[in-house]
Amino acid sequence: MLNQSTASVNQEFNGMGFTSASEERRKAEVREARYQDMTPEQMQEQLSAAMRRWESLKNRLADEISRGLSIVRIANETRLKAESINAWATDFDWFRESRRIGSESEAVMIEIALEVRFNELDQERANEKSRSPARIETSVTREILSAINMSRDLVEIVDISAPPGSGKSEGVAEYVAKARKDEGFDCPVWIIQLTEFSLSAKSVLRMIARACVSANYDKHDEAAIFQDITDKTLGKGGVLIVEEAQHLGDAKNINGIRIFNGLRRFVDAGCFGIVLIGNGELYRRLKSVQHAQLLSRMASFRKEISGVTDEDVDSVMAAWDVNGRAERAMCVKIANNPGALRSLVQAFRRALHEYGEINVATLNNVPKG
Repeated sequence: MLNQSTASVNQEFNGMGFTSASEERRKAEVREARYQDMTPEQMQEQLSAAMRRWESLKNRLADEISRGLSIVRIANETRLKAESINAWATDFDWFRESRRIGSESEAVMIEIALEVRFNELDQERANEKSRSPARIETSVTREILSAINMSRDLVEIVDISAPPGSGKSEGVAEYVAKARKDEGFDCPVWIIQLTEFSLSAKSVLRMIARACVSANYDKHDEAAIFQDITDKTLGKGGVLIVEEAQHLGDAKNINGIRIFNGLRRFVDAGCFGIVLIGNGELYRRLKSVQHAQLLSRMASFRKEISGVTDEDVDSVMAAWDVNGRAERAMCVKIANNPGALRSLVQAFRRALHEYGEINVATLNNVPKG
């Protein structure tokens, strides 16, 4: 979640707001002149302030990525290089070497550009007619965070089953953002997403390799891929999150269970925990074919989420500033249908876009998924 606004970051480190990158450069020049007469203690204090500024901006970047903005997009919008932003956010040593107090280093330029863009995003969101609150914590989010932690701590396969629209992807995004803030952008948390077109052992192995070895990984030998993944991940205490894992249990897919059995090798080798995010289809398939060995492994660490609660609906309503007894009854009804919280949020967005307000009348007038 966005714990600190860009405005507060600016106020803390600059003593005032800013309007442009050129103004920030002017401030940097003034600071440089002051640094020339500083004592070592004063220099250390300034370095500590610079580190706090970096930490705040790094955390904000993690939040923006979890909301759907990629580093590539941010780089394009700020005229920076994606690899430079990634290095700045990931590698403390790179930051320390690049960030020279009193000089306009590459790290300073990145910070200036990010501050300007984050400030623009705050203004854009404040002015949007179809406002969209930051991520909302729900019971589903908490269950998913708990399950991922269990998989990572115990190095086990954890199957998370939840209905569509209940917030599974939001829970994953929240976990990744928190891990990046706490452990850095190179934290050992990897995500792959399965589709009906990626269901072979080789394709899944290469997806994992591109997540945790190299984005450009292109080997084809399965044994070599497995070894490279093992070498890269062993001892890091990481976790692999597999989204849309229900494809492994597709009754028409003869490879699904064999792929699952292959994934188990990484767990047995102690490389990382594995979290399967889906609708429980793989577990049901294992039960139907009486695959006792795999079934017993999965049954011990399942997390079955039945759906959203009325308290979750209250949280979403509060975030969107929707209130009233009739409105609450309508929202609970929408959330209890297929699509759950996703359908509720879509109804809010549609009502706000078309009528400028969200109430029982406008909700009645918009289509609901």
